[in-house]
Amino acid sequence: MHVRRRLTVAVATTALTLAGALVGAAPAGATADREPDAALTTDVRTPTPPVLSGATTARTRAGLPTSRRAARPLFAFWGQKYNRIDGFPYQTGVRGSGTSIQLGVAWKTYRGVRPILPRKVFVQARIDGGSWAKVSGARGRIGKRGYVLAQVPAHVVPAGVAAQTVDYRLKTKKITSGPRKARRSVTSKPVSVRFENQAMYTGDQARFYAPIANLCPNASVTLDTDHTIAEKREAVFSFQYGIAIDVEEINAVTDESEASKLAVAIHECAHWRQFYNWGGTLKGYRAMEKRSGEIFVADANPNGPTPPNASDWAPLEHAADCATFLVTSGAERTYGGYCNPTENAAAGLLWQGQRY
Repeated sequence: MHVRRRLTVAVATTALTLAGALVGAAPAGATADREPDAALTTDVRTPTPPVLSGATTARTRAGLPTSRRAARPLFAFWGQKYNRIDGFPYQTGVRGSGTSIQLGVAWKTYRGVRPILPRKVFVQARIDGGSWAKVSGARGRIGKRGYVLAQVPAHVVPAGVAAQTVDYRLKTKKITSGPRKARRSVTSKPVSVRFENQAMYTGDQARFYAPIANLCPNASVTLDTDHTIAEKREAVFSFQYGIAIDVEEINAVTDESEASKLAVAIHECAHWRQFYNWGGTLKGYRAMEKRSGEIFVADANPNGPTPPNASDWAPLEHAADCATFLVTSGAERTYGGYCNPTENAAAGLLWQGQRY
């Protein structure tokens, strides 16, 4: 998913004519005029945090009166440690303007009286440290495994603004039943997302966004200037930093054409499509990875030599290579291998906002 890969050369053996039709394709759940992404899925596999519904508190052991034990909230959110963005275990991330996120926060209840859960959980947001405000149309769903999940609508950065940092949190509607002292609303610790306005990109960000502006218009480009993102595999495959580009590594290859270097961004854009076409969550990513293994295989080119597979060749990387070949021509950085007709057809679905 990142550009830190062995350099092999693959020459397209068949001229493909899909580029013109595919370049104008809209992203998943979006039209060509950059409408927000489709609603994200809400079922996501994440580590289940501790739940205190069965815990015996110090007040209970001390034999304090029931009325005093009930003074603590009957519903609360767990600490920052268990908050999730898109189902992944991080609390800060980078997204492109026009994308949405899934917010997941752990909850807990207390023993002593029958737990009472709030009927409604809302999403609140604040922009660049401003005041908290309710996000229209976004609500949390209280799950049985210790999480409250909410899909948050896409955030669009205003024209002329380079980026905005949006903090999100969950807030319950005030509980109106149960002991009087427990009747309250509670809020979670926030997560933070930096939304970048791609129209304001300059320099190498603009350079590598240009070839994917029509293919992945809502994607963001992060320059991996200190070579650290590639070392964080989960951060790369969860798009914590959007599409990561190591410009120094790309420019170090002096005998490679600019078109081939820019094709790296198209390859990463194909990964972005894999992620968002499957819903933009951890659960979707796992399903996509499994499906990639069923379709994209290491086979030989019946019409000529097949470039050898790189040591880190993987089905989802081969899928991104095949998708890249459909909209480019000539020598490209690849993981090796040959794209058969079935693989080419499946890879083409990525550019149409569909799942293969």
